[in-house]
Amino acid sequence: MSAASVSERRGAARGTRAPIEAGVRVAAAPADVFAALTEARGLERWFCARAASDARAGGALSLEWRGPDASREVYAGVWTEFRPALACAYRGGHAGYPGGEAGDVRLTLEPVAGGTRVAMRHTLPDGAAYDALAERYAAAWPRALARLAALWPARQEEEAP
Repeated sequence: MSAASVSERRGAARGTRAPIEAGVRVAAAPADVFAALTEARGLERWFCARAASDARAGGALSLEWRGPDASREVYAGVWTEFRPALACAYRGGHAGYPGGEAGDVRLTLEPVAGGTRVAMRHTLPDGAAYDALAERYAAAWPRALARLAALWPARQEEEAP
């Protein structure tokens, strides 16, 4: 799965928003990738400008972004799932989101030859107030995951003499 494989659609049957999904292959072991996804220093290397993470189920998560389009609000969340080297999930938000809620983000890791496949699923609340955010995040997640993968450039196979 490449970082460009993203889907975000509205479910036809019930009128519910389908989750945003993106994925990337990373040339690192699952334990190393998991650390980059959950530890403050790791998050600051690829995802946000500042982070605080009590890396455990039920632990607090705080994220800050900088830049011309970044919110000035600090994202405050909680780790809802924490299975080292396998999966993690968090939920939270800030006053800039409709209802203060940014939805649920779940990341799963799968060992593959030469590294780890990371699959991301971001479920936003339903409602027209989230339509613009859904479009923005559908474009942003692949870029973010590409930055994660760039932490470990793909290793070139050595040619036999």
